[in-house]
Amino acid sequence: MDQQQKGGMSATHVILIIFGVLGLGVVVCAGVIVVCLVAITALGTSANATFGTVGTKIGAEPQLQAEQAGMQFVHDLCAGLTQAAWDQTSADFQTRHIKVGGPDQSKYFADILEEHSGLRNATAIEVKSRIVDSDQATIQASVTPKSGKKIILNLKLTKELEQWKVNDLAFLDEEAAKKKIQETPKEIKERVKPKEGQKD
Repeated sequence: MDQQQKGGMSATHVILIIFGVLGLGVVVCAGVIVVCLVAITALGTSANATFGTVGTKIGAEPQLQAEQAGMQFVHDLCAGLTQAAWDQTSADFQTRHIKVGGPDQSKYFADILEEHSGLRNATAIEVKSRIVDSDQATIQASVTPKSGKKIILNLKLTKELEQWKVNDLAFLDEEAAKKKIQETPKEIKERVKPKEGQKD
């Protein structure tokens, strides 16, 4: 009788141990699931933050691209790289300013450097303002020569085959430059619009 009782207790212990092991397994699995859910949530939050930042950068990209194109043009012009500057102009600009019969397509810029000698080897070049609207932009750059007053270039850019190209440029004094900064996007479009039959 005692042996049966002992045997019965043994069987009960075994059953309790099995249930204990199963219970522990359930707890461990639940813990793993919780950890996975937390990890997935963290990754989702991180991804949202990352893609949100990328989206912001993409939204600002046209303005940045227009400014970079304008500054590259001014840097090349001031460095005397007239052909490089010419290659950064629109087809309309080139049609209006090409020197017919001349050996150098970029002679237009060579003439500008002669007329505005302070542009060569400038000590500083900076953007004073920029207005970007869809496929049109105005970039105003200030060039500090080695001597004399600052030279202010007002660049009109247009998108051509998804690339920003200089479509027009003008030299301004300080007062005129301040007025140009107040231009609206609508005025930009009107000023950049090609004029038929206009040639040098």
